[in-house]
Amino acid sequence: MEAPDLSLRGVAFARLSEGRVVARGTFESVGYVRPGGRLTALRGAASLEPEPGTPFDSWGTVHVVAPSTTGELAAQRFTATGGVRMNAARGDSAVTERVRYDGTAGSVESDTPLDAQGPGYRLHGNGLLARTDGSSIAITGGVTGSMELEARQ
Repeated sequence: MEAPDLSLRGVAFARLSEGRVVARGTFESVGYVRPGGRLTALRGAASLEPEPGTPFDSWGTVHVVAPSTTGELAAQRFTATGGVRMNAARGDSAVTERVRYDGTAGSVESDTPLDAQGPGYRLHGNGLLARTDGSSIAITGGVTGSMELEARQ
């Protein structure tokens, strides 16, 4: 691994979109290599605010924690590893070993076992394919679980 051009400790970040904060978080440490815009970060935590009016809007704020993250800033591709955890304000949660994010393609995927639960469901699968706008979420690779359907009023 190439030595970083820049090493930072106690990093806080925010991402703005159309004048509003859509993500914010912290990393314990970040190493950045200028050629290629590669970064390696440790012990990260982020809060993501869903776009109003999208399918994820009903989830509320989503908190993600990952022990290690690597990626390329210009390509908008990142991989979080080491036991990635997600918790949504609505009550959904998931855990998996590795998650890949591709901002250009608008996708999130994992090829490692995943356990997810939330209001009325509990699932286990061997992977995940999702669109970042919430239009599609699929647990893949043999899914087991249970659903509790609430009586309609």
